[in-house]
Amino acid sequence: MNNVRSLVRLALGFIALGSISGRAQTYIYTYTGNDFTSASGTYSTSDKVTGFMSFSAPLGANYEGTPPATLLSFHFSDGVGPQNLGGGPGVPALDSINLGTDSSGAIVSWNIELLVFLPPSSAETKQIQTENDSGNVVDMGNLDEESGFVGLGSVSANPGVWVETATPEPSTGLLFVSFAALLFASGRFKPLPPRPHPGSEG
Repeated sequence: MNNVRSLVRLALGFIALGSISGRAQTYIYTYTGNDFTSASGTYSTSDKVTGFMSFSAPLGANYEGTPPATLLSFHFSDGVGPQNLGGGPGVPALDSINLGTDSSGAIVSWNIELLVFLPPSSAETKQIQTENDSGNVVDMGNLDEESGFVGLGSVSANPGVWVETATPEPSTGLLFVSFAALLFASGRFKPLPPRPHPGSEG
């Protein structure tokens, strides 16, 4: 009886956890820019701006402004090291993100500027920008020292594209496998020995 009760408790816990995981989603907006048409120094015309932003809820229709509190993280690259600039909600003031969506919730306008000072001397900076709004259309990346640009790449008047995907977290299938493994490891599936039939003793 104890084995049965334990199995029922574990099963109910798994069902509840699976129900929660079915609702928990991460919404990822992935950006793919076009190859730079102008490049110098460490940059080439095969480099481009790419990146993503992840949210705990979709941006929604006709949104305009800075990312909401549902922003979880973001990372962008221009193909030249250091590869990624990004972070989470508590990012430095030198990072600026503004977004606009259409009636279906797709990103159609944006201005994202990321700037970091590189160690050890912090005399070198890395900047990535992608912008598509009424004022400007450009993707750009650069490395800058006090003496001037180490490298610069850009493409104008040719915005990239955003793709939105929703990812369950964690996977219900993974939870099922973990649950089954736990049960087998704990011996919960061992059958109980058969009970003797009445009158068989004697």
